[in-house]
Amino acid sequence: MTDPYGIIDLAALKQPAGGSPQAGMTPGAGTPSAHEVAVTEQGLEQLITDSQQVPTLLLVTSSRVPEGEQFLTSLRRSVDARGGAIRLALVDADTQQRVATALRVEQLPTLLLLIMGQVQPIVQAVLPESEIDTLLTQVLEVARQQGMEIPAGEAGQEAPAEEPLPPLIAEAYAAIEKGDLDAAVTAYQKQLQEAPADAEAKAGLAMVNLMRRTQGIELAAAREASAQRPTDLGAQLLTADLDMLGGHVEDAFARLLDLLRGADQETKDIVRNRLLELFEVAGAEDPRVTPARKRMANLLY
Repeated sequence: MTDPYGIIDLAALKQPAGGSPQAGMTPGAGTPSAHEVAVTEQGLEQLITDSQQVPTLLLVTSSRVPEGEQFLTSLRRSVDARGGAIRLALVDADTQQRVATALRVEQLPTLLLLIMGQVQPIVQAVLPESEIDTLLTQVLEVARQQGMEIPAGEAGQEAPAEEPLPPLIAEAYAAIEKGDLDAAVTAYQKQLQEAPADAEAKAGLAMVNLMRRTQGIELAAAREASAQRPTDLGAQLLTADLDMLGGHVEDAFARLLDLLRGADQETKDIVRNRLLELFEVAGAEDPRVTPARKRMANLLY
């Protein structure tokens, strides 16, 4: 399976549809954000073009999603608070099935970031309201790092001031932006020496290590190697890393968990440490982490 994110597959929309396309609809009740657009087949290409100027959160959902209406309301509130710095694009998976297919959506709700014409995965779950403001702040930081001009706020109003990053975290971000992953690792490690419980530094270090392990790897060749050599621990670990980097979180966890069955102690230790790293990358709030942790504990003990 190839990476489901990156360039949006518009080819699927160029095929004849089974019926006439329906207009975009807003799943659930509520007042749309002032910075919201309902996505249709006809409007998707323009949305991609617009993402060169404004980062766009793509929410693919349905009125059938439990807690989906509350999630949408929280997203709208936070997007409006940014005064146009972020756009919210809503895809009704029930009426815009071909758009959902082009976005390679496998689960509802799915929240994606569309920026500079490319899609990046965020989460396939309902996020707690307490996490949404932090998420949008991170989206704006990504946009700035990519050279986008972010308006301070609507009608000349300044957006709320962000707390400055700890110096070593800022140093790690700058190193990542320059492509110096070794320097980023060093900065995160120093931060953890000073603050061992720093969750951001732990997650950042795990992510950079993942990036280092997969840097320069040819995806198809790595997957072929793991398919041909199912008992090759290195090949399986690498493919799990590639799954994780490509957004196939459950596939990455499952591949590693399967390696624990009947494994010797050395293999168990290696796989356990890799799983713990990938749990950090996914984040404690990711709904896929807890069941994977439980299964790991059962297989280990």
